Amino acid sequence: MIDLDAALLLVRARCHALPAETVPLPEAAGRILAKAVVARRDQPGADISMMDGYAVRAADSGSSLQIIGELAAGDAPWSRALAAGEAARIFTGAPLPSGADCVVMQERCVRDGARLTLEEVPREGQHVRRRGEELRQGVEALPAGARLGPAELSLAAACGVPAVSVHRRPRIALLATGDELVPLGSEPGPGKLIETNSLSLSALSREAGADPVLLGIESDNAARIAARLRLADADVLLTTGGASVGDHDHAQAALELLGGTLVFHRVAIRPGKPVLFGSSDDRLLFGLPGNPAAASLCFELFVRLALRMLAGDPRPGRPSARAVLRGSIARVPGQTFFPRGRATLSGTTLTFAPGGQQSSMQIASWSAVNAVAVIPPGDGRIESGEEIDLLLTGPLQ
Repeated sequence: MIDLDAALLLVRARCHALPAETVPLPEAAGRILAKAVVARRDQPGADISMMDGYAVRAADSGSSLQIIGELAAGDAPWSRALAAGEAARIFTGAPLPSGADCVVMQERCVRDGARLTLEEVPREGQHVRRRGEELRQGVEALPAGARLGPAELSLAAACGVPAVSVHRRPRIALLATGDELVPLGSEPGPGKLIETNSLSLSALSREAGADPVLLGIESDNAARIAARLRLADADVLLTTGGASVGDHDHAQAALELLGGTLVFHRVAIRPGKPVLFGSSDDRLLFGLPGNPAAASLCFELFVRLALRMLAGDPRPGRPSARAVLRGSIARVPGQTFFPRGRATLSGTTLTFAPGGQQSSMQIASWSAVNAVAVIPPGDGRIESGEEIDLLLTGPLQ
């Protein structure tokens, strides 16, 4: 059995970003850039008005001005410059006529036919967005490694980029093992259980940016498990159940039948101690415990890390925070303990309340959870009011 930090380092050392592919920008949401996005044009492409009003020369303040035309968003810039004593009606987003150096809001102007009087003394540059103010042509707008969220997609579009180079999404094959399992929709007989891990772990996989492939259920037979995994078209192979070392635990034997390499089997954590990690034919293999709460925790700690690294994410871990404990938590000698619960932000204080049920068998122990406490190995208890470390797994409320 190895400690948590050593296990995480071993996973990181074997995870490398998948090859890049070019995808249309509308299909790139959530992906990680493999190549920087460079602006193909200035943004904005001209000096433009930020207000509805009049484009003028600041030096003409105090004079009665002649209105010689108007400009709206989408209009081509004028071919002639605004001369002394002239003004142009202008609308938000319209290109500033050459010769003008500021915009006066319409509320600060008095118009009488084609004549204009300013009710303020404008300053040069007032209410004007300068050409290239946000981006200059040839400048890197988004670096390699950036995650393409809504703002990043919009920025790439503004750069004139119709497609982007992103790392391929990892594929993860999920196989539930156990003679006691029956598929959803079946009526479990005596000693049988409805298989639930595939649902939760496939949802977690999608949230982590991967494409899950559900392989269904296999019996407690190492050869059959290995055969199912061998045919899976995936970058990551994941089994649940059979991860321990009992007579009916076959994850390690299946890995050996695949000709794979065992990296670790058992980590000093609770829940999830019998987690297995190895590799076979350039594919990663994780064997997670069958108990639902333990399987979800091991996914959060190890599998999600691997998927984010394969996707090219330079910051693959969940965000962490310090919080004030509300309640009491017992330390576990020799093991890092991960109680699930709710983190709440009140003003500037983050608090954490552990759930009442922490059994590795309880599916409901992950329900409504948005954080996991990280309790180092030790003796005694951590009492209410003390500070602890958290992994944030969901939005704060």
